[in-house]
Amino acid sequence: MNVRPYKPEDTATHARLFTETVHSSTQLTIRGNNLRLGSRSSRHGTLAQAFQRADCFVAEHDSEIVGFATLEPDGHLDYIYAHRRFQRQGVASALFQRIEQEAISRGVARIFAEASTTARPFFEHVGFRMIASQRIKHRGISFINFRMEKFVS
Repeated sequence: MNVRPYKPEDTATHARLFTETVHSSTQLTIRGNNLRLGSRSSRHGTLAQAFQRADCFVAEHDSEIVGFATLEPDGHLDYIYAHRRFQRQGVASALFQRIEQEAISRGVARIFAEASTTARPFFEHVGFRMIASQRIKHRGISFINFRMEKFVS
């Protein structure tokens, strides 16, 4: 598996991967109330905006994009997704390892995220601790996620 920096031409693939993954299971992070599953153009716009304000990395397997993650300058891990066909195959771990290296190289001492119930064990496995659970609403649907953090050095 190869983890590399995001390129603008990756956006359409990211949007498709994001949508397929979210529809197939509850995935790793959902930022507050900002999950957007609207039209294709709105997904592209939302992801493109996220990629512009953050460092984004892509996981590839045999030249196929199988996951991506973003780290904002303040240490917020906004997105970390693995394609449903590649879950539990080390994609998220490889992406997180790259995110952690990037945070350390930039002097970011704390990485934080909002993890779904399904993703919480992954975050705990890579050293995060839960700060608090929170109930959020998105498009009239209420669900719980977990604010989590990890200090890095």
